[in-house]
Amino acid sequence: MEEKKDILITGASGMLGHYLKEIFGSDPDYRVFTLGRGEDNDFRCNLKTGAPDFGSQSFDIVVHCAGSEENDYDNAKLNVDGTVNLMDALDSHPPRYMVYISSWQVYGAEEGTEITEGQPIIPESPTGLSKKGAETKCETFASRHQTCLTIIRPARMFGNGVGGETLRMFRDAVNGRYIHIRGNDARLSIVTAYDVARAIKEVYTIGGTYNASDGKSPRLVDLMEAMTANAGKQKRITCLTPDWAEWIWRLGRFIPVIDQNLNPKVVSERMKTLTFDGSKLIEKSGITFHNTLDVISRTDPTYPYSEK
Repeated sequence: MEEKKDILITGASGMLGHYLKEIFGSDPDYRVFTLGRGEDNDFRCNLKTGAPDFGSQSFDIVVHCAGSEENDYDNAKLNVDGTVNLMDALDSHPPRYMVYISSWQVYGAEEGTEITEGQPIIPESPTGLSKKGAETKCETFASRHQTCLTIIRPARMFGNGVGGETLRMFRDAVNGRYIHIRGNDARLSIVTAYDVARAIKEVYTIGGTYNASDGKSPRLVDLMEAMTANAGKQKRITCLTPDWAEWIWRLGRFIPVIDQNLNPKVVSERMKTLTFDGSKLIEKSGITFHNTLDVISRTDPTYPYSEK
């Protein structure tokens, strides 16, 4: 009988960590260990401030989810400093396989269509810079220890426990704070955290760098409407012509809600298409990704919805 594989999941209480625990934990071939700040973790540690103590425990697989996509330098320190602290703790007992959860922001692109893993890495945001820095730390560690490294660069992920920019999008949609400009057909790449977790289980022994998206790239306005349906408040998004939007902003630009939605800079950003080619991960994993838009609107009958 083959021995169980010991897997360590950092950031296990986060959105992706939640699904990884379920997927690996339900497989009798794996024994799951978690690392995080909460008392319910096997190893309790704040990676931002120090290295964990694993004692004599070693791991066959490490999936490093702990990190931040909040675009300020203090939070982004977790991405690099936390990775360095984890690598230091694993140095004496390196895993055979490692997965690092990076971000679409490493590309530094403001717009583009079906960006591949071969796109030049020119990050500008705190998240992009720090995630790229953490990728480099993982690559150095993997090279030194002959560890098979997999880097996943997810598009915007959706699932239970969603946070950051995605949560702000939900709140704007549900509270009617998003105003759509007529003629704006900008598209975004999205993916469920559940599918990212499923894919990780299939490719971690292969290694490589992968974008993660469902390949559908919905329009922003359709995404926002799906979010209202998710909250049980489905409604049409307010729509204005470009001329009306500019006129209303000029009259009411000192009102926060108007400036936040109709400021010309905000309008310009929301009209940019930014999509990522996730076909490599879909092909290598061999799984069928869900249509994330249908999952968000709760109309996909095949998705395992959970109220946890």
